[in-house]
Amino acid sequence: MLTEAIILILAGSIVGILSGLLGIGGGLIIVPVLTFVLVHFHQLAFDQSILMAIGTSLASIVFTGGMSSFYHTKRNNMNWSTAGLYIPGVLLGSTIMAFVMPHLNITLIKHVFIAYTFLAAYEIFKAPIIKSVVQLPSVFLANIYGFTIASISTVIGIGGGTMFVPYFIYHKVNPRLAVGLASSLGIFIGLGASFGFIKNGLYASHFPQFSIGYIYLPGLILMTSSSLIFVRLATKWIHQISVLSLKKIFACLLFLIGLSMIFAG
Repeated sequence: MLTEAIILILAGSIVGILSGLLGIGGGLIIVPVLTFVLVHFHQLAFDQSILMAIGTSLASIVFTGGMSSFYHTKRNNMNWSTAGLYIPGVLLGSTIMAFVMPHLNITLIKHVFIAYTFLAAYEIFKAPIIKSVVQLPSVFLANIYGFTIASISTVIGIGGGTMFVPYFIYHKVNPRLAVGLASSLGIFIGLGASFGFIKNGLYASHFPQFSIGYIYLPGLILMTSSSLIFVRLATKWIHQISVLSLKKIFACLLFLIGLSMIFAG
């Protein structure tokens, strides 16, 4: 139990840094780590472990995204009227996908996501510093895009930051504001998906003790607690990094995520 707790706390600390600094929920760390914990320490079948890891990851994003959004709002890195354009589509996409996920070909979606990470990394890395007027789409198109990102994010177990941040930068949003927007939208991805994963797993059997549906409460509590500490620190660090450096960091992160997913098979 102590080893498991240490692993989960360390993972949560890294997630908090990623959430506050880059606007991502950290699911690309939580999912593999928690899958390993559930298989190794609780002898849970791999298929159930990965679903529970994804469900727990998305539930944790409600808290890390909320904390990150609070501090970004406090530091004027947030625009809730802009976020509001995307929230209905995000909620609908995440909720629906959590219910239909057991019937999806996750391998195909994974390959599409890998291709996207490389393309987004290239576009962000080569783009100049954004200084022009923000050019966002209509409410209808915003919700279509929000629905799409939320659907893909739910399958992978992430908060959507790796897709929302490049999207907002493409539409001429300052990278710091893009991070704040991505953090806020991650809250609603987590809320919709958590409802679906709890409902889906209520009647499943052989789950570890202290689980609610496909959400593993000890993992949620330990990782979230440690991540919230580092979210606050990271939202302070973001002002000490230039816009160009922040974009390069995010582009490199996307590239590494794409590589890791390829070698993960």
